[in-house]
Amino acid sequence: MATKERVILVITIGLVLGLIFSLSENYLQFNQSTVSNENPILFNEILNEIQSKYIEKVDYDVLVKSAVTGILSDLDEYSEVLSADDYQQVKNSTNGFHAGIGITIFNDLNKVTIKSVSNKSNAYMAGVKSGDEILSINGQLVKNLTFVELSKLIDGEVGTDVDLIIKKDLTNTIMSLNIIRENIYSPSIDTKLLLSHYCYIKLDKFNNQTQSEIDRDMKNICLSNKKTINETKGLIIDIRNNPGGTLEGAVKVANLFLEKGVIVSAKGRKNDSLFVHSADANDISKGLPIAIIVNKHSASAAEIFAGAMQDNNRAIIVGTSTYGKGLIQTVIPLTDGSAIKLTTARYFRPSGAPINKSGIRPDIVVQSSANARSNDNNNSIYDDLQLSEAINIMNNRL
Repeated sequence: MATKERVILVITIGLVLGLIFSLSENYLQFNQSTVSNENPILFNEILNEIQSKYIEKVDYDVLVKSAVTGILSDLDEYSEVLSADDYQQVKNSTNGFHAGIGITIFNDLNKVTIKSVSNKSNAYMAGVKSGDEILSINGQLVKNLTFVELSKLIDGEVGTDVDLIIKKDLTNTIMSLNIIRENIYSPSIDTKLLLSHYCYIKLDKFNNQTQSEIDRDMKNICLSNKKTINETKGLIIDIRNNPGGTLEGAVKVANLFLEKGVIVSAKGRKNDSLFVHSADANDISKGLPIAIIVNKHSASAAEIFAGAMQDNNRAIIVGTSTYGKGLIQTVIPLTDGSAIKLTTARYFRPSGAPINKSGIRPDIVVQSSANARSNDNNNSIYDDLQLSEAINIMNNRL
C-alpha cells in the first residue's frame, strides 16, 4: 500500500475510534455494562468493514496496530507503540548501549564538530577523528539542526548505515563516508577537574551504569592523589540537556550524595505504581559543596535528581527552569516482540510538589550565554555564564 494511502487509512481509523470513545464516554453515564459489552463488537465491526470494502486490501493486523497507535497517541504525548527494534533499543539504552557509529558531537554556532570517537568503533575504523566537522548526514545539511535532530539522524537500527560528509580538521579535505551502525557503549558521564579544585561531572543521561561511573570517577579523578578531601573544593554536576533515563538510575545517583531523606515518590491507579524511595547510603563526597546546573531541556530523571538534591538542601540549583516531565512510563512487552510504552503514574518531589508541568526552579536563575561552549579547557569556562556562576557558588561556600 502506498505511503499516502496508509496515512489516510490511519487518520480515518483514528477519527472513527475517536468518535467511538467520545460517544461511549457520554453513553457511559447511562449504561456502563452495555457499553463494555458492545464496544468491542462495534470496534470489530468497523475494522471488518474497512477490511472488506476499503479500496485497497488491508491486513487485519495492520488495522489493529494502526488503531492501537491512534489510541495511545490520544492518551498523552509519551504513550506509544514500540516496534521490536525500538523495544530492543530501549532495553539496550538502560545499560548504556545504543545503535550508533561511535561518535559524540558538539553543535555550536551552526557548526557540528565531532567531539570524541569511540576506540575501535566503525567510525574510528573509517578514519573519523575528534575535531572533524560534519557537513551533512544522509544527504541532509546539518546547518540549523538541533542536537536532538542530529542524534536522530546518526542513531538508528544496528546494521543500517549512515552517510556522512565531513571536513577533516587538519587538512580541510572533504570526505564522503558510509558507516554501519553498531551497538555502542556510551558512558553517561564525562568528568574532569576545573581550575584544579572543582570536580565537574557532565551527566548526559541516567542509566543502570551511571551510579558506578560516578563512583569510579569521584575516586579516580576528583579525589585521587589528594592528601585530604578538602583539596577538592566543590562538585559541579551539569545536567543541562539531559533528557532523563531510568528512574532507578536517578535514585541511585541521588543516593550517592544523600545520607537520609526522601528522593522521590509516585502515585498511580494501581498499588504497584505507589512507592517512596529514600536515601540509605553514605555521601561519597563527604559533604563537599554541590552545585547542579539545569536548563529547559533537563527532564524526567534529571528533574528527579535535581529535585531530591534541592529539597534535601544538599545542592544549589543554577540555570533556568527545567522541562517539567513528571510522568512514569511503563514499557510493557507484547507477544510479537514489540511493546507499548504506557504512562502509569506521576512523580513527586520530596516536598510533595509535582514535577509534571512545573519542573524544577533553580535557586539562582542564570540564562545561558549565546557563546557558551563545551568545557574542553579552562579557557572556555568563563564563556559559560551558568558554569561561571556555579564556580562562584563554590567559592562563596568555602
